[in-house]
Amino acid sequence: MQAVVKSAPEDGAKGTEIRDCPVPEPGPDDVLIRVAAAAICGTDKHIYHWDPSIRDSVTPPRIYGHEFCGFVEEIGERVHREGLAVGDYVSAEMHIVCGECAQCRSGNGHICVKTKIYGLHEDGAFAEFVKVPASNVIRLGDYVPLRVGAFLDALGNAVHTTQVMDLAGKAVAITGFGPIGAMAAAIAEHSGASIVIVTDVSDHALETARRWASNRSFKNLHAFNVRTANPAEVKQQIQDITDGVGVDVVCEMSGSSAAINFALDIVRMGGFLSLLGLPAGHAVTIDDYTRNVIFKGVTMQGIIGRRMYSTWQRMLALLRSGLDVEWVVQATFDSLQDFHEGMGRFDRHEALKVVLFPEGEKAAQARLHA
Repeated sequence: MQAVVKSAPEDGAKGTEIRDCPVPEPGPDDVLIRVAAAAICGTDKHIYHWDPSIRDSVTPPRIYGHEFCGFVEEIGERVHREGLAVGDYVSAEMHIVCGECAQCRSGNGHICVKTKIYGLHEDGAFAEFVKVPASNVIRLGDYVPLRVGAFLDALGNAVHTTQVMDLAGKAVAITGFGPIGAMAAAIAEHSGASIVIVTDVSDHALETARRWASNRSFKNLHAFNVRTANPAEVKQQIQDITDGVGVDVVCEMSGSSAAINFALDIVRMGGFLSLLGLPAGHAVTIDDYTRNVIFKGVTMQGIIGRRMYSTWQRMLALLRSGLDVEWVVQATFDSLQDFHEGMGRFDRHEALKVVLFPEGEKAAQARLHA
């Protein structure tokens, strides 16, 4: 089969090859899946460029990619999943957990201390076929388009980030309008948020947000460039928008100290900060911990991955109810051979999500509707 392989510990095309690899053989508890569509994400970008943050997690050669959907090709002999059959349209949770640690035993498997991630620690989904444990396979309905099925892993991160409270009627701020920030905005609007405030340092990203709101006829989007505008003036405008109260929930997607401190400035007393963004290093500085954390009584929640499997259930329910996130796919390619070009589009911020179809999109659609 054809696959995208991190072949050497080097940056860019020098360290990544598209080459023939053996089709994986599923073990007795595994499912072999024919990949219909796979999406590029920020982790893949770190692997591609061999960034220091990822080097301890990936040992070349490694097939990477962990966002995908496809069709069941083969089921291991010990698998007894009711309703799972060859040909089913599926995705999978690519975080594989031990099931035995204190976190797993208390319903917090998403923070399992022994987590392995397919696409980093084991071979992933930038390939024609991928094998995963049957327990991690998620059946999909026809209400999940292939282009959306390709990035359910990332959408799950956005759902997890926005699940901190019921968003209906709430003022929600999103700091960083990248792929997951865009999904979070769509979830907030779909969930009935009264106000959605987006901040970013890119006019291009903010214009994308405004186009999205216009296409949805959503009139309560407010977008601010916090690099070119005075932060104090933006904060005052947000105070005015929220009648002097501040926002109820901030979904922090950037990881920058400036954004985190801005989030603490604009969140209301007793509000929530849901923190997904990773900083460039390992530390951030909070400017006024006493005033903005303790005296405000805020709740700060770190987000990692997806809760197993309540986030998946919530995400699929949102999609069934009409959540539209297909618009974040802004580039598609009909071959894994186009991976380098796709990564370039993603790298240059020309597309929020890039989706690859190993057999071509028409062939994948034909399998879906067969």
